[in-house]
Amino acid sequence: MKKYFVIATIVSLICNISIANNWNLLKSGKRWNIIQITYNPNMVNHDSITYFVKFEGDTTINSHNYLCVYQATNHEFGNKILNGFVREDSEIGMYFRSLQGNEGLLYKYNMHAGDSVTIANLSAWGDSIRYFVADIDSIQIDDKYMRKYTMIQDDYEHMPETWIEGVGSSLGILNSGMVSAGGTTSLLCCFDNNVLIYKNPNYQDCYCSTHTALQSIVKSESEINVYFGNQNIVSIKSPIDNYVKIFNSYGMLVGTIHVLANQEYNLNTSKYSKGIYVISPTTNLFKAKKIIVY
Repeated sequence: MKKYFVIATIVSLICNISIANNWNLLKSGKRWNIIQITYNPNMVNHDSITYFVKFEGDTTINSHNYLCVYQATNHEFGNKILNGFVREDSEIGMYFRSLQGNEGLLYKYNMHAGDSVTIANLSAWGDSIRYFVADIDSIQIDDKYMRKYTMIQDDYEHMPETWIEGVGSSLGILNSGMVSAGGTTSLLCCFDNNVLIYKNPNYQDCYCSTHTALQSIVKSESEINVYFGNQNIVSIKSPIDNYVKIFNSYGMLVGTIHVLANQEYNLNTSKYSKGIYVISPTTNLFKAKKIIVY
């Protein structure tokens, strides 16, 4: 019995190491291009910036080996700033350590559909986020099939996030768990020693300025139509199934509705305070519509 137990333990360990190798987020030479979009108070114009992240430079803290996390606004990293530290445990996942010395799990490896995990994104905030693995698919990267995880949070089922082995989060390598409030982030591209290994299919380029970002979303069919009806009714129609978010003038999310394809949804605005609101489809954040509640 002990012999079989030892064999099973060794097999399990080998499988975990293999999965960790698939993630390989700490591999030298990797770079992530990420777009950050900010909604201005007028809710018409948007600001965006592309920034770059890479891990390099070994350092030891409390007997753990880390890589330094650098962020810059150009891919040569001439103006790089230190943003924290990352380390990997092959049996658990990747950890991020802030400059203040706080550490939390950012990615968990070896998950299955239905599993849950709590992450602490200390690069953006100090709160913990609980995720559930809703689905596991695969994507081909560099002649190898990598797992693609669909992650959802409680109360945000309509805003799934994707984790891809070897690439990280669809929101950006350090942005897992971020919920949009006045802005959002998206991974544009991932490079391995300057070779493109992943490109976001929603964007045409790996770099977007404020102007090009507005032109780069290719899902034009996801645009919603908004009609003003009688009294407090606003009718919303979408050519595809869409979850539509409603933001107030401060960029805070105040509501989410599910609009079925080619079916009119009547939104009663009487429950909202007077002011300016933005109605935005989750499939195309740039195709937002502005309404005024009197």
